[in-house]
Parts: sequence; C-alpha cells; structure tokens
Amino acid sequence: MNMIIYTVITIVVTILTCSANHESLYIKNGLLIENATILTYNSEENFNSFKGYIAIDSSKIIYVGKNKPLVKGNFKVLKAEGKYVIPGLIDSHVHLANIAGMNVRHKMKHPDLVYEYFNQLPKSFLYFGYTTLIDVNNYAPGLINNILQKEVRPDIYTCGEQVQIMNDFMMEMEEYSMEQRYQMPFLYDHHNHNVSLPDSIKLETHTNKSIIRNIVEEQSGICVKVLYEDESSGMKVTWEKPSTEIINELVQESKKYDVPVIIHAPSFEGQKFALETNIDIIAHAMWNWSSDPLSLLDTTLTKAHKDLLNEFCKRKTGYQPTFRAILGEIDILKETLLSDTIIEHIYTNSYLNWIKSDEGQWAKARILNRPNFIKNTNPDFYYSVRKYFETDEEMMKTIYERLKIKINTVTNFLATNNANLLFSTDGGAMNMYTTPPGYNGYLEMLHWYEAGVTLDNIFKAATFNCAEAFNLNNVIGTIENDKIANLLILNKNPLKDIEAYNNIDKVILHGNIINRSDLSAKK
Repeated sequence: MNMIIYTVITIVVTILTCSANHESLYIKNGLLIENATILTYNSEENFNSFKGYIAIDSSKIIYVGKNKPLVKGNFKVLKAEGKYVIPGLIDSHVHLANIAGMNVRHKMKHPDLVYEYFNQLPKSFLYFGYTTLIDVNNYAPGLINNILQKEVRPDIYTCGEQVQIMNDFMMEMEEYSMEQRYQMPFLYDHHNHNVSLPDSIKLETHTNKSIIRNIVEEQSGICVKVLYEDESSGMKVTWEKPSTEIINELVQESKKYDVPVIIHAPSFEGQKFALETNIDIIAHAMWNWSSDPLSLLDTTLTKAHKDLLNEFCKRKTGYQPTFRAILGEIDILKETLLSDTIIEHIYTNSYLNWIKSDEGQWAKARILNRPNFIKNTNPDFYYSVRKYFETDEEMMKTIYERLKIKINTVTNFLATNNANLLFSTDGGAMNMYTTPPGYNGYLEMLHWYEAGVTLDNIFKAATFNCAEAFNLNNVIGTIENDKIANLLILNKNPLKDIEAYNNIDKVILHGNIINRSDLSAKK
C-alpha cells in the first residue's frame, strides 16, 4: 500500500515539475516551430545559440526557449529538426525605384517588362531572405506604396527624399536648369557665399528645420540621407559641396527626431567630412583614397587612412561597404552573371531575354565610355592616368580591380578592428542588371567573406547591427518576444558556411510560412 502511495506521489510531483518548466500559451492564430537550432543576438548584444522552440501569434513572436511550451489554440506546427532559424535579413541601402537593367528610356519603351520586374521584385528579395529593406532615397513614394500593397513583400522603410543643397553634385549630374532647381526642396546652405537665391524663394521652406520635419512627419522617414562628392572620382568639381556648418546643423536637427543621418561619401575627404560633422552612418567604403591621379592605383592604406578608419571604429559609426556598387560594374564588363543559373529565379524569363539582347546590354557601353567623360570634364586627371595603359578599356579594367582591392582592404581593416558594419548593397544603383534584387545581397555577402569578414560578423551586420542603427531594434533584428515574426529556416548553419544564405528552406513573413520555391521567378 505504501509503495502504491509513493508511486502516485512520484508521478504527481513529476507532472507538476514538468508543468512548471513548460510555459502555457494560448495562440489565437499562429505557428509553433519545434526542435530548431536557433541563432540570434539579443537586445543586450549577446549571441545565443540553442536547440528549442518558437511560438508565434499573428505576426509577433510570443515565446522563444529551450523547453517546449504547452500550447493551446489555433496554430500550425513546423517541425524543424536539423534546421537553423535566424532573424530575417536586412538590406540597409537599396534604391527600389531604380530598375536593375533599365534606364528611363527603356522604362518608357517596355512597360510590360517594367510591370513584370516590379511584380517579381518583392519575391526576389524574399527568395534570398531579405525581409526588411531600407530605401535611402525615396523619390518615388507612389511606386513603393504599390509594392507595400502586395500580399507577399518585405517590410520597407525609407529615408524620405535625399537632402540636396543648391547646385550640388546630383543637380549637376542631372543637368537641371536653374528654374528646375529653384522648384526643388533643396537645403539652403547659408554658410556658402557662392550660392545666391532670387528674392522669390521662401527661405523658411529650405531650412534644416523645415526639411527634416517634412522627411519625418510627411514622408515617414526613419533616416536622413545627404551627399558629399569631390574631385577624387576623376571629375573636375563644378558643383557645390555642403559646408561643415550646414551639415552639423542638419545632424543636430535630426537628433531632435531621433533619426540617423547617412552620408554618401566614398572618398577619403568625404569620410573626413563625415567625421567632422558627426554623421551617424557612412554609405560606401572609402574607395577613392586621394584626389591625386598619380595615387589612383595605390592600394596600401596610409597612416592617415588608418587613423580615420580607427576613429570610426572607436565611435561605432555605422559603415556600409556596398561592394556591389563597384563590383556590379565589374560584372558588367566580365558578363559572367548572364550565365549564372541562379539569376533565373530572380528575373522572369522574358525580362532576362531582354537583358541578354543588344538593347539590354547598354550599360557596358556606358562604362567603357567613362574615360571619354572624364577626359572631357577633367583632362589633366585623365592624361595623368592614361599614359600607363595601351587602351582606355585596359585602363578601366585595371582601375576597377584596384578599386575592388581598396574596398577589400578597408572592409577587412574595419572588421578586424570591431567596426559597426551595416549590411547593405546599394541595390538598384546605376540601373545595373548585375544588381538583381535579393541575389545582389547574397553576392555582397560573398564579397564580405572573401574580404576576410567572419561569418559571425556578417550575420550580426545583416540582422542586429542594421536594426540597431536605424532604431528598428524594438521590432526586428533578433528572435525575441514581441518582435515581428520575420524569420528564415535554413538547411545549413550560417556561422559555419556562407552558402547557408543560399540554402533557405522557408521564409517566415509576419508569422506566415512561405516555401522558398514559391518565390522563384522560374515557374
């Protein structure tokens, strides 16, 4: 009799103990992921890796843990034994309104292909796991709103429209007339005495206060984008560069709204300017190291370069290397991407056929014509470099290879010194077909890895760092309670194999399961 009582007590105690270790949950409409290896940073920037369970209700994560929760309600079960679950990836620098492969003239001529491209675009990003995109220059809000209306698409945030000062680089390159420029929402740099405005301009609408308020309140911007270009790109400066004072004021005004400021600054001088003005995020690796054409081919970091980069590391300035901005152009010259079968999952068959046509190969001629453009705009620069080469094409290919080495060197230096690297691609820049949505991100990761960035740093840059830098860490970037359920189910461990990012089993988008194959353009 005593043995029976003892056995009953033991069973009861065991049940109570097990129940105490297993959280009880009620799911109205959701998902339970079982027996997955979960890889994530947490809010304290600590890395966690464990085998466990994730419960999702509607679009939010409500449980993450090693013990299986006691779940009731309406939910699906996803058995993930042998799989790896990570947060959805973030590309923090894209240009969604640009078409990878078409310029303005092509868009007008081929509306059916344009429709196909934008219809597939959100799926292509998701095919490679990019569940969040940040458009740094939203000059086409109507187009982005159309993407946001689609049932299956990444989350999209923007910096609103890029801030331009009067007569800056972009206004010069677009060859806007003065009348057009006066109609634009430019920032008046009242510290620059080279700029004068007609009395008809209402200056109060062209102040930092007015422009930043408009970006944040009217355009729902989560960041502010500015630009700095100098003569190190090979062009003779005919445009106005922003003054230190006006950008300092812009940064201070942006802080009132708690939004980071990003600066396009791929040169040594531009990044020194960013340091002086307390910029939060630098767009593009420092690939222009000097305005001296005789130094164009140098690939050894000087002490001045290292000191500057070290300061970014100390300050934890956000840094977006964007390899693809340069390597995408190299791929156009090499034509290797056209034979890559992966691209068939990204571009529709008819769009891919058009890219392969003579008309679709327009970008190569543009790149090869760049020496003529530089010769016409800055002949001294052109002839200083050209004398070392037999042909313009040989010169361009050599310059590109040196630029690649420079980006590798800068990125490796930053990663080695614990910089705040932010994953980004400059996707859509220059309308290059070699920056295909989604796949461009995977190619960028391969470049980072080739440059010596560790798999752990790549993982952190594409999840935690981006969310933290853009103040999105309360909703995305980690696998934690109350975060949006944007997750990837991988067949391989991304901390062991870079190819894991191209071996996605499923995408979890706001709690909904999507098979990767359903996102492919190849159907």
